[in-house]
Amino acid sequence: DSFAADVAHEIKNPLASLRSAIESLPRVEDPALRNELIQIATHDVRRIDRLVSEISEASRIDAEMSRATREQIDLADLVEAIIGGREHRAENEGRRIELITTGPAALVCGVGTRLERLVENLLDNAVSFSPPDAPIDVTISNDRRCVTLEVCDSGPGIPADAREKVFLRFHSVRPDAEDFGNHSGLGLAIGRAIAEAHDGTLTAHARPDGANGACLRLRLPAAA
Repeated sequence: DSFAADVAHEIKNPLASLRSAIESLPRVEDPALRNELIQIATHDVRRIDRLVSEISEASRIDAEMSRATREQIDLADLVEAIIGGREHRAENEGRRIELITTGPAALVCGVGTRLERLVENLLDNAVSFSPPDAPIDVTISNDRRCVTLEVCDSGPGIPADAREKVFLRFHSVRPDAEDFGNHSGLGLAIGRAIAEAHDGTLTAHARPDGANGACLRLRLPAAA
């Protein structure tokens, strides 16, 4: 099973780093170096915990969605509440999230907790790619057939030939210098699974205004 192989590969790397740090500790007397090894071990434990949590979530989405009761949800209200909560918890790391809504009420039929996770994943992705103090533009529109949510960051953008690959499990397009341990590579894969479970789509594009950055576009059927 390719998913099992991918999971084993992703967990093996931080486990190897963790093992190396722990095995080195008894032989190291320098306090500064010991502290560095402890920090490495702590980082690896957190990375493994994050991987296990997101792998578990990815594996149970379909089963949860098949049993869940759907309700009418105003996507604009949901997104506004999520943005407010993130600002209160300082989860945007200085980035400004600007929300613009147009058209009729953005009503969809879905599972609130799953849609919350999808939106959080899109915002986490935008924050991780945008420079400090850069704006993140979130727009919501309703053409009476589909409700569209776009999250546009101010990062380097996604090459055209990689815009479908970013939705693969454990795939990430990031600068070589970035700390990959901070990202599981599952956020967008989980997001697409949730979108498709709601009969919607999640796709990646260039920013429509031509500026630097990527735009992730969620389209869901409008509630009747």
